[in-house]
Amino acid sequence: MYRKIVYVFLLTFCMISCLEPYDVDIADYEDLLVVDALITDEAKNHRVYLSRSVPNLDETPQVESGALVIITDEDNNEEVLTEISPGVYETDKLQFKAKVGGTYSLSIRTSAGETYLSSPCTLLPPTSIDNVHFRVAKEWNVDETEELFGVNILVDGSSYDGGYVRWLYDEDWKFRVPFPILMEYNYELGDWEHVAPANVTCWKNSISDQVVIHSFGNQNSAELKDKKVCFVPSEVTDKLSVRYSILVKQLSISKEEYEFWNKLKISTEDVGDVFGTQPFSIRGNIKNVNNPKEPVLGYFQTGSAVTHRIYIDRNEIADLELPIIKYDHGCRVDSFIADGLSYNSPLEIYEALVQTGSYNLYDAIYAENSMAVIGLLLARPVCSDCTLTGNDQQPDFWED
Repeated sequence: MYRKIVYVFLLTFCMISCLEPYDVDIADYEDLLVVDALITDEAKNHRVYLSRSVPNLDETPQVESGALVIITDEDNNEEVLTEISPGVYETDKLQFKAKVGGTYSLSIRTSAGETYLSSPCTLLPPTSIDNVHFRVAKEWNVDETEELFGVNILVDGSSYDGGYVRWLYDEDWKFRVPFPILMEYNYELGDWEHVAPANVTCWKNSISDQVVIHSFGNQNSAELKDKKVCFVPSEVTDKLSVRYSILVKQLSISKEEYEFWNKLKISTEDVGDVFGTQPFSIRGNIKNVNNPKEPVLGYFQTGSAVTHRIYIDRNEIADLELPIIKYDHGCRVDSFIADGLSYNSPLEIYEALVQTGSYNLYDAIYAENSMAVIGLLLARPVCSDCTLTGNDQQPDFWED
């Protein structure tokens, strides 16, 4: 989620970096370090992602490999992260566990010899999630040309007085392909035979890419009700087509981190005119030790975390009378007949279209007065094999 946002941030940053109090010529820094680092009190391996900036979103960022990445606590205990894949650095959950009240800093030494250091960050007390629920909603698409129907995912919770929170979420959903393979040609028998459908049901996953934050500073109460975390459309995606799950993570963050995310959110949502005035410049909490004026894209994030997972079934969406997507990817069945013109036999159709990978065999077309196969019903592979767009391994946490 954060990596996607930070590349948008780079474009915004180019427009506002000349404003006080962060006066720097972005043209001198076309290849900036991008840091995505979140440390929580969860018992898991935490990851730091390092890459280089890109001038536009169409380009693939280069990873920053071979760096020395260290997390240091208030007692100068160090956790040296392991690079598990290029640009991805990980803690060892058996050796490192952040605790509430602890203060942590991130240091990075790149393979080019540049050293970067974050401000110390204290892990604040946890907040609470009382409930996660959903409600019928509608929302305009990105182009604001179509109104979409679906559900809002909402959170009820609380914080300590004057607290700040941020929400992340992971979506997982089960889906089915509409036209699985039901037949194949058995060359040993020289005949067609029905087969048990395979790769019919799979799962997909999506990680949040939105900035969702809240400040309790201006509230008389530390209670929160019906906070929208995200919108899930029902007709233009297959998320709600069978069974959907969302894991909502609520982080207790500092005022400084809240202000960073709030400025980033406003900039990426409301920039509009590139010559429009921005009242602030966005600066994270990481700097180059030897060149403090060098922009570093990112924020070393810490937060105590609470999570809550819910499931939504297709029948619940149907009960709300919401439209449900029929087939994703524009799936349909195409009929091919052995008419002696384009194809002389069903086997010729099979070898020309199925064996080459253009189609998968859904079923056969039979003669009206017999069981003779005279043609084939074919579907594009993406419509008959769920592993082409999803994972056939059920997630460990999944419940049906």
